[in-house]
Amino acid sequence: MQPFARLRFAATAPVTAETAPDFLQTAPFRTHVDYDFPDIEPSDLWSVVSSDRMWSWLPTVWGCRYPDPDAVEPGVIRDFQMFAHHWLIYAQREQILIWEPGERLVYTATDATLPFFGTWCEQYRVEPIPGGGSRLRWTMGVRVRFLGWLPQRWLTPIMQQVFRFGLRGIRREHGTGLEGVRSTMIGGVDR
Repeated sequence: MQPFARLRFAATAPVTAETAPDFLQTAPFRTHVDYDFPDIEPSDLWSVVSSDRMWSWLPTVWGCRYPDPDAVEPGVIRDFQMFAHHWLIYAQREQILIWEPGERLVYTATDATLPFFGTWCEQYRVEPIPGGGSRLRWTMGVRVRFLGWLPQRWLTPIMQQVFRFGLRGIRREHGTGLEGVRSTMIGGVDR
């Protein structure tokens, strides 16, 4: 057993389905990335985004664990885990707020094994694009505990690049390789 795996810090203010849109616009740290996948149909992209394997292509991420992958709906709690060091596992419990199969997933973190993330919310939108394929619109908002007084928006451009790189793994998970990945930037800022 990992020494810190059972230690959990409750979120300072979990987001609700009603407050999610506002929080995702006003969070002290917010990032948004759009990715076009011209050769992945929306239903296939949704299969990756909503699966227990989301982000698991990254070296230290184990992915999400649903209590019953066939019974996902608003209110369901899943567990996200990643290996940070031989004695440190980062895990957070995530409550599904909005579950629109094939289109949109929104969740909030209810607790985590590290105390820094006080409030956390993510939204994944899958949309068809003209000419075929799909677009993933991913937004994350975080209010950091203890360091909330620091300006965090300056991290956005840096983290957008990190997350953009991380989302490339969707191609590997889908089985189409890394060819043809393109992100959409409008006016220098991801929309």
